Amino acid sequence: MPIKDLHKKPFDEGTLTKLQIFELYAREWLPVFLSKSSPSLSKIHLYDFFVGPGIDSKNILGSPLRILQHLRNFQRLDGFEKAKIHIHFFDNAPKKIEQLKLNVKTHGFHVSNIEYDIQPLGFEEAFQMAKKELADPHAAKLVFIDQNGVGNVTPEVFRELVNSPICDFLFFISSSTLYRFHEVSSIKQKIKRPNDYYHVHRSVLDFYRSLVPAGKQYFLAPFSIKKGANIYGLIFGSAHLLGIDKFLQVAWKNDQISGQADFDIDHDNLIPGQPTLPFREMLPRKVGIFEAELEGILRRGQITNELQIIELCVQHGVKRQHAENVLKDLKKAGIIDLNFRVPDIKRIKSPRPIIMKWE
Repeated sequence: MPIKDLHKKPFDEGTLTKLQIFELYAREWLPVFLSKSSPSLSKIHLYDFFVGPGIDSKNILGSPLRILQHLRNFQRLDGFEKAKIHIHFFDNAPKKIEQLKLNVKTHGFHVSNIEYDIQPLGFEEAFQMAKKELADPHAAKLVFIDQNGVGNVTPEVFRELVNSPICDFLFFISSSTLYRFHEVSSIKQKIKRPNDYYHVHRSVLDFYRSLVPAGKQYFLAPFSIKKGANIYGLIFGSAHLLGIDKFLQVAWKNDQISGQADFDIDHDNLIPGQPTLPFREMLPRKVGIFEAELEGILRRGQITNELQIIELCVQHGVKRQHAENVLKDLKKAGIIDLNFRVPDIKRIKSPRPIIMKWE
């Protein structure tokens, strides 16, 4: 299957959506490890394995330059000078790597106090080289794998990422390719065909979720992107509630209906921002299902603090803010008592209680 060179033409809308999600997440992720509150994590590694030249044919910034742009903006943070920041940019095309190095300089993104590792390496060699840093329990890692097609994030690579401490990752995958050619021997990943083609990326996510070691708490979330007749997608992974919470916040900024796609993945036929009647039946399907389950669990007294609500939100792929209406209504009805409106991700180590009033 021929590989397209996406940098010889302007980025399309799907590519821009993918870049925006990665950029927004990186913008949320970096300050966590560049603040005074994380002195034990002085090393930060940022990996981009398919960087290209860093721009498209219209000089729109790609992922490597967007990373550097944010690092430049964060130079004033208290922890920036103390942190050891390592940038790892790889591409198997030497000409693109040389162009990237030039673009870093010409766009003014060469940031001091950063160690640059920019090399013309294919994915397998670059990933093998990265394993030592990925396994470091005293370093924070953010990994972006913008592969063409489906072949690089094998089950072995996926498990390596999942088992890497303090490591969040996003990888891009051509879900349509898996859907159409899932029996082809060269396609390593196997998925179960969904009845609804729109849900193909969810099936891909289920496959990767099955690879997480039994008993290991790990959070995965998808975001589907439609390009013409094809479905592509991002898969996000993190071992920490804070990581998945940040990703869900970013995903719902890009999709106000389901937080999961740049198209109407659940066929809700709703327009983002349009007013709806105050009935659960009029809500986006995903939000309505979540609210119904949350209300039932609260009425049965099966949730006793805000951490449990956050965990339920993550299970449903919704934001913490989606719990607000149910909490408000049940408090007003005298069923529960609590002193917060939206669960706070910063309180996961000391969650506030929810008290049942009917006891």
